[in-house]
Amino acid sequence: MEILKKTIEGIEKINRESMNSKEKELNSLLKTPRGLGKMEDLAIQLEGIKENYTPDKKIVLVMAADNGVEAEKVSASKRVITQYVVEAMLSGNSSVNSLAVSFGADVKVVDLGIDSEKDFFGIINRKIMKNGTRNIRRESAMTREEAVKAIETGIEIVDELAEKGYNLFALGEMGIGNTTTSSAVLNVLTDIPLEEIVGRGSGINDQTLEHKKNVVKESIKINDPDKTDPLDVLAKVGGLDIAAMTGAFLGCAKNRIPVVIDGLISGVSALLAYKLAENSRDYMIPSHLSEEPGMKWLMKEMDLEPVFLMNMKLGEGSGAVLMFPFVEAACKITKDVRLYPDV
Repeated sequence: MEILKKTIEGIEKINRESMNSKEKELNSLLKTPRGLGKMEDLAIQLEGIKENYTPDKKIVLVMAADNGVEAEKVSASKRVITQYVVEAMLSGNSSVNSLAVSFGADVKVVDLGIDSEKDFFGIINRKIMKNGTRNIRRESAMTREEAVKAIETGIEIVDELAEKGYNLFALGEMGIGNTTTSSAVLNVLTDIPLEEIVGRGSGINDQTLEHKKNVVKESIKINDPDKTDPLDVLAKVGGLDIAAMTGAFLGCAKNRIPVVIDGLISGVSALLAYKLAENSRDYMIPSHLSEEPGMKWLMKEMDLEPVFLMNMKLGEGSGAVLMFPFVEAACKITKDVRLYPDV
């Protein structure tokens, strides 16, 4: 708990004075005021994070773990798919690898609790629960101590990667059943009706969708999480992947590194980080509006506005990595565009 406490205490607001200076500089360029819209907003935010920021080394950090609730048949995919996709990521053959290569980024995968005895070559092994979380329809996903450990693992990994020069992160996940756990967390934290949150995840049919909503509802009733305590909510109805991403968002904020949100699961982790440390939101960059229905409410809750509308629903950080060239472009505006002439 000490690592988490120190991290939260060490997260500062971004520099508003630097942001004001960047805004004035943008307004002095040969273009319509605010003509580049969200790109200018991003340039201002990045300047507040770090003066003259440039993304020197980019990474997609994927948190992987299995979820006990998969046993309730809430997904069209079986648990073993977690392992298969992770193996594809480690060999460079997954969707997020392809996108990362296109934008000059590395991909790292962390094992928090993949239900496999296999020794995955190239993985960051930080396994906390051997077979993944427990089934939230029957009991709490984790103990509070396990949830905190997963958060602190995320913080520590960001610290290690920051030491290696990584200064732009995208956070993704892999774990069958995690749209169920993330929907449960979001419902508890926001009171938004389940009908507005629970989506089709891996492509489930109408019957399974209704079953999934009932599983989420029953899980919340059985575990009775305290909505005023983010750690209690996370431990009772969340997942190891969500917890580790929460820590990664906090770790990026502590290290003054911009971090891109992916879809619903990544976004729920961002919300938890925000609930734990309000200033962490300053370092977050939204990417796309996921097909999961809860995503629009999540963005509203955090007062963030996605840049892309692309009907994506894959996860893995695949939507977040698309923001990397956008970030790079935002950093170049005041370097490349001519000043407005005195007339």
